[in-house]
Amino acid sequence: MKGRGLIFVLLGVGLLLASGPAGGWVSGTGAVDISRSVVNRMDDFEYYNSMAGNGSFDMGGAKGLSKLGDGEPARTSRLSYSGDVPLVGLKRVESRSLLSGTRTSIEEAFSATEIEKEETTHVGSGDAQLVGSDTKLSFNGTYTTSSTMHQPFSTDVSSHQRFTGKFEIDKMISFGGLTDRRPAITLAVSPTVSSAEVGALVTRNYEVANTGNLPIQGLTLVDSRVGPVALSKSDLNPGEVASAAASFAVLVEDLPGPLNDSVQVTGVDYRGNLAAAESIVTVELIGPLGLNLTVVPLQQCAREGEVVTYIYKIENVGDLPIFGLNLTDSLDGGPIAINLTLPPRGWLNITANGTITEEDLSAPLKKSVTVSGTNSLGELVESSAEIVLPPC
Repeated sequence: MKGRGLIFVLLGVGLLLASGPAGGWVSGTGAVDISRSVVNRMDDFEYYNSMAGNGSFDMGGAKGLSKLGDGEPARTSRLSYSGDVPLVGLKRVESRSLLSGTRTSIEEAFSATEIEKEETTHVGSGDAQLVGSDTKLSFNGTYTTSSTMHQPFSTDVSSHQRFTGKFEIDKMISFGGLTDRRPAITLAVSPTVSSAEVGALVTRNYEVANTGNLPIQGLTLVDSRVGPVALSKSDLNPGEVASAAASFAVLVEDLPGPLNDSVQVTGVDYRGNLAAAESIVTVELIGPLGLNLTVVPLQQCAREGEVVTYIYKIENVGDLPIFGLNLTDSLDGGPIAINLTLPPRGWLNITANGTITEEDLSAPLKKSVTVSGTNSLGELVESSAEIVLPPC
């Protein structure tokens, strides 16, 4: 059976002393009797720790320093015990603040024939000295932990857990002055880089996490491309995550790209301290691959014997040069070779004349025109247009 995730957030302690020897290791088999007591009347701080048992015992500090929380140095201690006689231990940490009247306390007690414990402790700098501990524990026996916090006319917190049997427990305890606590959030946007054609719908997924040790409220997310985006939660406790999604269409005027958009999320803690995160999101644009043909007659109607003039406008609306252009006209035949290369965004006009015959007027005059070519990747591209001229 496993229990995980015991978390306590307590305020107002100025010092933490690690249990165990002052340095090095203790290892052996036999009777165990260890106790330590510290009372600091200047800081109104009290610490007490004791262990007693008879069996195989190892205890000491880890080699080197590790990191905890905000990256400040942290020291790790380890304890291992097994025996027919339970190892009985008790630890109590208590602190008071004369100015604010705040009082916090933590108690741990265990009685186990088998125990493996690894604890990392950290004491940061600052007026209130933020303290953190991260404990991984497995045991066969009984384990009890309690914590309390009292703030006059404001807050009372009490927590108690008791486990009997075989357990694995991960727990984190963090306590210190309010001045050491700052809200923190992270923002993830996916996909971070994508490609899209003109007219395509691009969808973005947003994820905001509270990575600090204070609740955050009033979360607001703004994407410079789509504007404000509603999150699944506007208030987050430490460790919680809010998500959202938004879509937009790629427009012709967005070419040639890329689109570089900023996404920002902000929130505040209960004291109004700002938490913010930002991400830059890029979308590479893929323009049309080929040609665009427009045919415009200068006359509005067809009359037998008259000459009708047509203007053919051929545009390269892609991102690659196009060569080997050929024009086919349903009335004038073809293909007609056009011996030039159109660069991206390049265009040309061709004028064509046609005399209207009696046969042409047996029905509304229809003219179909197609232009084709090959881009620099060897892909065939083409465009067509149809014009209908009514009899005058």
